[in-house]
Amino acid sequence: MLEMIKGCKVPFIDKLAQQYQVQEQGLIANVGADKIQEVFEHFITLQNEPIFFILELPTNQNDEQRLRENDNSSAHKDIYYIDGLNAKQALQILKSYGELLIHDGMCQFGFGFHDYSAEIMKNSYNIVTIWTQVPDQYQNFFESHSIEKTDKLITAWNTFDYDNPGQCRMIEVDGICVYDLPKELETWGIYLAEQRPE
Repeated sequence: MLEMIKGCKVPFIDKLAQQYQVQEQGLIANVGADKIQEVFEHFITLQNEPIFFILELPTNQNDEQRLRENDNSSAHKDIYYIDGLNAKQALQILKSYGELLIHDGMCQFGFGFHDYSAEIMKNSYNIVTIWTQVPDQYQNFFESHSIEKTDKLITAWNTFDYDNPGQCRMIEVDGICVYDLPKELETWGIYLAEQRPE
């Protein structure tokens, strides 16, 4: 059974398995909470520098009221970046803030590469995506973490319905939450790149 992150709950956990599927533009996987950090660390060490860090947060309420055209329009998210990292620095961010980033149910985060070769993201409900134009390059990547391949991945999103939705919540680790990270990472050069519809 898939070990869920602390900030997400799903109604039918028994329907989810730790597996991955190859897609046209990369790979998508259900990754147990206990393996997400090691998957990210492995991915970072495979890549060419420089590396960028990406953090996506739901837009705060005041900005959301200003940005939304009406009650039916999409909510927005704030996209933050840190550019020009080397692998050691990327791994340090993961070591310092990984527990919060991994277990928070509201944020999404990842690392990409300035040569546009690949990007990894942790999304909601334990979904990890790898974007790459050469998915064959990663054909054994998830297997090395005992995550098996499937032709039809069932994610948490496939199990939700009106009566049985998923739940995501913000968490705190060592007294900070993900909305504190832009301040925490100021010395790393984090910047708000855009606010865009989800």
